[in-house]
Amino acid sequence: MLIKKLTTIVLGIFFAGAMPLMAFAGWQEENPMVAHALGEAAGKIETNSKEAFLESWGSGFRALEVDFTYTSDGALVARHDFEVDGSYYRLEQEPVAPLVMDRDTFVNSKIVYDQTPLTAVDVLNLMVEYPDVYLITDTKDTEKDMVQKQFGDLKKIAQAIEHPEVLERIIPQIYNEEMYDWVKEIYPFQEWIYTLYLNYYPEYPKIATFCEEKGIGTVTVEGARVTKEITDTLHAKGIKVYAHTINRYKQFEELLALGVDGIYTDRIKPYQLPWVGLADSRKIEQKTRSLGEAEYIFNTLSIFHEDYIPLRQLSPLGKKFAAEYDSQKKTMNLLPGNTFTSLGNELLVDNSGNRIMKKADFSLLYDGKETTIRPILVDGEVYVPLNETLALLGLGA
Repeated sequence: MLIKKLTTIVLGIFFAGAMPLMAFAGWQEENPMVAHALGEAAGKIETNSKEAFLESWGSGFRALEVDFTYTSDGALVARHDFEVDGSYYRLEQEPVAPLVMDRDTFVNSKIVYDQTPLTAVDVLNLMVEYPDVYLITDTKDTEKDMVQKQFGDLKKIAQAIEHPEVLERIIPQIYNEEMYDWVKEIYPFQEWIYTLYLNYYPEYPKIATFCEEKGIGTVTVEGARVTKEITDTLHAKGIKVYAHTINRYKQFEELLALGVDGIYTDRIKPYQLPWVGLADSRKIEQKTRSLGEAEYIFNTLSIFHEDYIPLRQLSPLGKKFAAEYDSQKKTMNLLPGNTFTSLGNELLVDNSGNRIMKKADFSLLYDGKETTIRPILVDGEVYVPLNETLALLGLGA
């Protein structure tokens, strides 16, 4: 019993200094920043690429905005436009007549030479793979037929991939009052945003009343337009205010002073929120679990709505285990009955404290047999789902 109690104390102390991650519980409350056009990847912005999605998620974003448009053969894809001086220029692509690509050309045309284009099918499949992401649409069209086609296609895609539940995490941006009813005829989305960038003479009291009546929780305003009067008018009706597109920390601070609740950004990262005076909502939570006759304190992170824990924190429990990483086979084998020492130099831990996350590119084995557990690397440290891993070790409740 003394040994078990000592283990508890050591585990608690060893991870007391670990850095927190975002606890995801509703897109506005935990997400004062939205990744614009899926965010930044390798220093490039406005790409709407797969790499941007993954880098944004890894940096802590859980609300991602995406541009949608159609290819020449009617495939809905993640792209701002097919204009010669628009996305072609920004994405370092050569415009070739006809400017609007067909689907096959689109998916085979690398963005800024090495990033991966996404169709709407790809985007929704990523939402399935990353079940803690909210997706904010920027569809741009304001004609009823096109608006209903776009959201009808998103609904069909969700049904075709057999994951209609992803629609609950899609947040349509509407550009005028009529669009709300058009979209709601297609699907009763749970969250909505009224974005005003196509509204040149907005009447904010009227907009506030409309949003209150329709249950629209957020209005997005161009950063240069924001005033204290505007935020007060919208807040009086219980409506959050986000500003776009903000890439300077000083401007973010100024907008916060005017009362905005959040921003769309290309470059500012969630782990930089303390720079503008906001508390980082990502945190470690201590949770106590009874395992047999002893109680253990685990320091957990919420990832994918589950408690994750550093793998090494579990190594002294039960039969104990060592971890053997094979870079060639892309496996990490847990060897029961052995003493855990380290993960080796193959997995380099990042001491920046930025809490960068990515899915591990190796499979987790237990005594040579593959498991269903897929680890997450957090600043290079291996994290595993607590309940599933305890069950694997024969220590489940």
